[in-house]
Amino acid sequence: MKFKMIDEYRYWWPVKVEMPDREKPGKVITQSFTMQFLAMPADEGEAMLKEIAALPPEEQKKRQHEELMRVCKDWRDVVDGPDGEEEEVPFSEAALRANLQYSWFSRGLYKAYAASLAPDEVRKGN
Repeated sequence: MKFKMIDEYRYWWPVKVEMPDREKPGKVITQSFTMQFLAMPADEGEAMLKEIAALPPEEQKKRQHEELMRVCKDWRDVVDGPDGEEEEVPFSEAALRANLQYSWFSRGLYKAYAASLAPDEVRKGN
């Protein structure tokens, strides 16, 4: 396949979220969905991280997920409602920000994003 240059590159990537099982104390369940990421130029990402690192600690904490907020553009297979009556939850910045407050969600999303940036490592099983 030939390399095709484009101005904005978006792609879908699987996300696995390991979270506490509500029914079985001490157990973990895995749920999954697919996130659409926007490829961010390296210089833009580095500038963003540098800017955040220069802020006071309280401001850094407020902006800790800014990179994900910038690159996450849509999702699939995210639902709510009781089992058997689930409804798709449309992607929104507010919904993403709310879910990033849960460590298991943010951890799963960071892992997926990192894996998407190094697909060769994923294929090697590292």
